[in-house]
Amino acid sequence: MATEAAAPAPPAPPATEWWRHVQVLAHDSLKGRDTGSPGHESAARYIAQQFAAAGLTPSGTDGWFQRIPFVEVTLDQPRVQLALRTPTGSTPLVLGRDLRLTPRPATGNVDAPLVFAGYGLSLPQAGVDDLNGLDLRGKIVVHMAGVPNGLSPALQAHGSRNRWAAMRDAGAVGIIAIGSAGVWGNGAGATSSLSLADSLLDDARGQRVGGTINPALIPRLFAGSALVWDSVAARASRGDPLPTGALTTSLQATLPTHRRTLTSPNVVGIIPGTDPALRHEVVVYSAHSDHVGTFKGPVLTGDSIFNGAMDNASGAATLMETARLVAQRGGNKRTLAFVAVTAEEKGLLGSRWFAAHPSLGTSTIVANLNTDMFLPLIPLKGVFAYGYEESDLADDLDAVVRERGIAVLPDPEPQENRFVRSDQYSFIRRGIPALAFKVGYTPGTPEATIWQAWVRDHYHKLSDDTTQPVNFETAARFNAMYADLALRVANRATRPSWRAKSFFAVPLVP
Repeated sequence: MATEAAAPAPPAPPATEWWRHVQVLAHDSLKGRDTGSPGHESAARYIAQQFAAAGLTPSGTDGWFQRIPFVEVTLDQPRVQLALRTPTGSTPLVLGRDLRLTPRPATGNVDAPLVFAGYGLSLPQAGVDDLNGLDLRGKIVVHMAGVPNGLSPALQAHGSRNRWAAMRDAGAVGIIAIGSAGVWGNGAGATSSLSLADSLLDDARGQRVGGTINPALIPRLFAGSALVWDSVAARASRGDPLPTGALTTSLQATLPTHRRTLTSPNVVGIIPGTDPALRHEVVVYSAHSDHVGTFKGPVLTGDSIFNGAMDNASGAATLMETARLVAQRGGNKRTLAFVAVTAEEKGLLGSRWFAAHPSLGTSTIVANLNTDMFLPLIPLKGVFAYGYEESDLADDLDAVVRERGIAVLPDPEPQENRFVRSDQYSFIRRGIPALAFKVGYTPGTPEATIWQAWVRDHYHKLSDDTTQPVNFETAARFNAMYADLALRVANRATRPSWRAKSFFAVPLVP
């Protein structure tokens, strides 16, 4: 374990409490706050203490806590057997080198033919349905990881994240993405995974095999079929629609697993609304409190802890600061719920559980605002607001940032699918308008260079700790903006609503 290095220069007073929260949550002693770990339990207790100190009311299922049951599935790697069967014979595959798998609760032995489904998207409302006309019953679906041209950032993100659901409904037993040749490298991939114990909330339910295949094997997959791989690859590079069809190859897999159960808590506190007509409507403010734990391989630097200072001690600290600032000001007509969710890093699981089983009695969640890794590294000239085009929460945000001289900036990297990569998506799926935020930049500026360098060099790296440079003025201004937005949404005259043409105006799950 590394010795705590000196922190950046002391923050200005408006950011002092925020930075203290970051230092606590990102301390080495919490060992990276992995879901279900003692370190994450310590983080949850600390957040509950801060909610209590701010004057919030506990609103979990057990005091401040909403404890969630999980199932962890781990591949028994030495006993895994993989083979690709073609009309000319069977070729053994090596786990990690040839095929990277993510085990699921349904993972088990499988012997199934492969079918190529283009991008694997099923968005008939947007005129894209790669599964149309394919027989997927008992099949493993192979797909490109990209998306075709013409989809909005929100739709391409949603479609990418929900490929499996439509495949499962069509009878598929597995899904394999085609990896990127430039970044394949070595490693077995995710040999264990965490799922919600409630199988109805498991996005991967029914998936017996799922993973990514080494692109070097793709010509072998397509050999003997009516599809020409070079042509498919060229079309995909341009974002053109892709041909689909059955392949002549099958995958044989023996996939023994080990299972264990565990629990981990969301932390829930509320500030009750003051208006008798509106207090049953709840605006949820969320940020995830977990991170990815410790490095499991050989330690070369002396540091093995993924401290997660920016991801997401920073957002959890903003959640606590917003609760404190809003509680001090008071006057919120709607009820405000502050929820530090667990297991975001495992697939947005804590927020998914809360959105499906809110511990708020008979109240109705009407909006969600989420902060995850908001990156206070550069001057606060603008913010990225993921979901801005989809609901009238944008009007509230516009009013708040205008008063503070901040701009809402367009997302320069829609291909990163950030609209569905954090906890706001759990609420969006249930038809609840939501926004998520990061400090924004304009492409081609020095701020863009700093922001992008951080993602490249520090995201999910051991270096995301409290020794990295932080712009404390930006953190303080962001927190103040966020508190303003909290009260504006709590006190708006009408319930937040989706734009008329938004794809998400209809709930995506029951």
